[in-house]
Amino acid sequence: MNKIIKFDSKLMFENSNVYRLSELKPAGVKLILDPKISLFELLKLTLFDLILKKVLVIRKVLKKPHPRDPYLTEYTLVETAENFEKYNPNHYEKYFTKRINKCTCFQLRVFLREIVKEIQTESKYKNEIIRDLKIQDLFKRDFFTVTFSIFSTNHKGNRLKIEINEYLEEVDRNIENLIVHEPEKALKLVMMHKGTMIPLINLKFQLIERLKLVSKVPTKRNNDYFDDWVGIDFMRDFHFSLN
Repeated sequence: MNKIIKFDSKLMFENSNVYRLSELKPAGVKLILDPKISLFELLKLTLFDLILKKVLVIRKVLKKPHPRDPYLTEYTLVETAENFEKYNPNHYEKYFTKRINKCTCFQLRVFLREIVKEIQTESKYKNEIIRDLKIQDLFKRDFFTVTFSIFSTNHKGNRLKIEINEYLEEVDRNIENLIVHEPEKALKLVMMHKGTMIPLINLKFQLIERLKLVSKVPTKRNNDYFDDWVGIDFMRDFHFSLN
């Protein structure tokens, strides 16, 4: 497995091996970093990965619970987005994509509750992620761990975990300075991490707002800009119980 190059503001981000993180998808990266992660956290990462890929979209609407009700209530809905029909989901992502189409929408709580009901167990979902992303060689598979559904990285997985953590620590140490002094490079870093989202969650509100301003300026290369802030903002504020 390729060694991940440490972050350096002087390097061109596209020349580094950090793309390995995006290939694994957020749920896979987080499962390697924390094999004890809960089912709900894995579902949340999967959902927001699909949001950033514009497969699904989250929006809030105000409407009356009943026509005779005088007050409006806010509902959080999940719908299909522009890339839904052409996206080829992994099996563990199909829990989200198979129960919705472009003609339907669901309340987010109901949507997630039905997914949890179908999955049933945390270990089942973790095994599906490991199989789909082909990272079986990073986890222990002895009799004890298999019998008792214990998830733990092996020696190879531990090495990769160290490399990922070292890289993300470098990002944490440099991202604020980059946003202030080299915002275009900071934006490139953010765009590269659309696959992991991990470095973005803890950014201060003011820094996120500054990056948003930079992202509205089209790049010289392809006249495109980063427009997925809604998903990132929503993830930072996403707190609710399925109960």
